[in-house]
Amino acid sequence: MYIEPVERAVIRTADVYQTESEIGTTGYSDTLLSVVATFSNSGAPDGFNAQCMVGKSKRGEVAMRLFAVVDPDEEAFVRVGFKSRGCLAMTACASTVCSMLEGKTLDEALAITGEDIKGALDGVPWDRIHTVYFAIEGIRALVGDYLIRQGAGIDDLDRRVLCDTCSVGCIMTEHCSLRDGRIELRFGRAAG
Repeated sequence: MYIEPVERAVIRTADVYQTESEIGTTGYSDTLLSVVATFSNSGAPDGFNAQCMVGKSKRGEVAMRLFAVVDPDEEAFVRVGFKSRGCLAMTACASTVCSMLEGKTLDEALAITGEDIKGALDGVPWDRIHTVYFAIEGIRALVGDYLIRQGAGIDDLDRRVLCDTCSVGCIMTEHCSLRDGRIELRFGRAAG
């Protein structure tokens, strides 16, 4: 027997790929849906000097990549862009984080909380709350990547972007480029 699939609106652009074909928008705030409908900060900005990736692959891929142009003199974000896969909330969180980061110093960026992101979106559905954790871990990974590119070692990262491997965000984030960068630095130190 052949059953006609229900038509579903999904986002597929060069930078955003909605892998979860959700039916409807129940639970999403009008603000969150507006961010998804009007984002303009997707993609990697020209001359980016920091990038990261965070997300998970279990039961479907939900991930974001962030790209930033950081002014080395001010240690401040000039331009930030994103690519995302997953649900509407992932796209909204990625776009919102990009907007929040522009103009902030690295330390100001690290002070952004999950509550700040949820507030900017007028909430995130409870079953998509992991996207907020990914966004916070993305900020940390983006700052960490920039610092590593500037020559930071493990001790420098521990001072500026301390990782708490027992935190909810770290546990939920299956893939984290900052975690990978730390491992590479540790093995590099042991090999050297």
